[in-house]
Amino acid sequence: MQISETKELLRQISLVDNRKITPDTIEAWHGIIGAIPFEIARSALKLAQQDASIKYLEPRNIIAWSKEAAFRLDRNKPKDEEVLIGSPMPVCKQHNAPIMICDLCCHSLYKFQEANGSSGLERFAQSEIYA
Repeated sequence: MQISETKELLRQISLVDNRKITPDTIEAWHGIIGAIPFEIARSALKLAQQDASIKYLEPRNIIAWSKEAAFRLDRNKPKDEEVLIGSPMPVCKQHNAPIMICDLCCHSLYKFQEANGSSGLERFAQSEIYA
């Protein structure tokens, strides 16, 4: 977190409890909570302000709520769709059907493997059968 972000957190705190913010106060708070990312610290501040057991907010309260704040931010972050490479089952070029359902294609693959062994089977399937 930048020192300007620490200053912003202290400004938000002072709006609630009217504390006086000095450059020394900002520097002291930054020395304690400066390693926490700003988004997490801001969420931890909200959680700490909502905690009924906290009478006067201190840096340790931000630190104490940081783990929960990070967890909540991660949980609420939209998940990226899983990118699947290839298709679950190749599709036959000639019949536009899944390859394991197309008897003619399965027969072609079987005959090729029978005649040539397994070498080149994948290349043959990609060039002749898979869409």
